Amino acid sequence: MTLLNTVEQSPAEKPEERFVNPDILLEGNPLLQLWAPYLSASKKVKIGVMSGEPGVNRSAKNGMLEFCYMIEGEIELTEDGCEPKRYSAGDTFFMEDGYRGTWRTIETYKKVYVCVYNDEQ
Repeated sequence: MTLLNTVEQSPAEKPEERFVNPDILLEGNPLLQLWAPYLSASKKVKIGVMSGEPGVNRSAKNGMLEFCYMIEGEIELTEDGCEPKRYSAGDTFFMEDGYRGTWRTIETYKKVYVCVYNDEQ
């Protein structure tokens, strides 16, 4: 077994599809697609590819940090009490534990994400 893995930015397998949780939905009804994420043996790291259609929802990072690399599309993140920030293909960003704000998808995005969960999970 190898300990070197590749994150396929355009996975061949069919993604899991679901809509944004209505409890956090603010605008639209965006479809999300998730390709089989990797979960570490300790269950503290999750890595995957995800896409989402235009819409707006609340975003909160509770007990985890999320790092994202944008493959395509455009989004706008607005942390509560802060100015909006836009990200598009080629950009990277991360939201730390405790982040609260809105996630606005302007143009359907695809991202590679890495979630690192803290000990309270």
